Amino acid sequence: MFKGIQEVVASVSDISRIARVFTRIANYRAVKLADAPREQWRAWRVPRSVTRIEQCLLVPAGERKGVIRLVQFHGGRPRVMRSSAHTWDPGGIFDIDVYTRDARQVYRALQAEGWSAYGEPTDYSWGGFQVCEVVATGPEGLVIALIEPKKLPPGFRGFEGFTRAFNSAQIVSDYDRSMRFFIDMLGWKAFVDTEVQGVEEPGAEVLGIPRAFARDVMRRIGIVHPDGNNDGSLEPISMPDLAGRDCSAHCVAPNLGWLSYRMPVANAATYLRELRQRNVEPYTALRRLRIAPYGELDIFSVRTPDGAIIEFFSTTGQRRQV
Repeated sequence: MFKGIQEVVASVSDISRIARVFTRIANYRAVKLADAPREQWRAWRVPRSVTRIEQCLLVPAGERKGVIRLVQFHGGRPRVMRSSAHTWDPGGIFDIDVYTRDARQVYRALQAEGWSAYGEPTDYSWGGFQVCEVVATGPEGLVIALIEPKKLPPGFRGFEGFTRAFNSAQIVSDYDRSMRFFIDMLGWKAFVDTEVQGVEEPGAEVLGIPRAFARDVMRRIGIVHPDGNNDGSLEPISMPDLAGRDCSAHCVAPNLGWLSYRMPVANAATYLRELRQRNVEPYTALRRLRIAPYGELDIFSVRTPDGAIIEFFSTTGQRRQV
């Protein structure tokens, strides 16, 4: 069974505006879905002012995982979760990571749609990998890291635009606490657990750290996954030398930005019991929901120490294909 990111949910104010970027530039397929059922209100702790949850699934070509779900909450007065945030400000979900064959060309296409970045696309080496990377910023605080590796990893062939979301970063206030949460409490494994200092990148261009400090600022970086690999993984990042503004309180529905991850498990009820034995309490209780296009799922969620929401689900019958 695949473990890791099945989908990342983005709360947006205009589905068509964001979908257009993914279909035109990323070569994703937009699948229009029926509105989320009323039971979804409780699963996301949505306030009563919300009257409708419109949704659309963005599916990378030839893929069934690493998809993006756009949801638009009608009613209420949402704010941007990570409003005016720097890369060192902790709280919620920072970005999604995708591979591309030409980071510069794709970024220029995003610029034409009104997107920007923390710095220009830049070439650097890290952890034995040579890449060109740019961290692009768009409406509603959505951030996408465009990564052009010198050599594409296996499983990422034959695409145009960019790939599925294979990783997602979170800016955390206490790196050790976050790694303990993922490894000791969720039971995951570390793929990367390292420090970066004495080099500019990823720093000045990639993370927007002022160049005068970029070489010396400590960057602690981990990559964690249920099976300890880098496909569907999460990436805690901490910059303890920089005092960030905590955004975690705002990283909830119906606010705008990357709202949650959805990850499959063999049995949601069993996994929840295991988490409770490790003193992890759910953010939202286990419930049975019909989630298009998958069908009926058992699902619950937890929040990381810095407020990122992870929804774990298991199927109750034959799962439909994306």
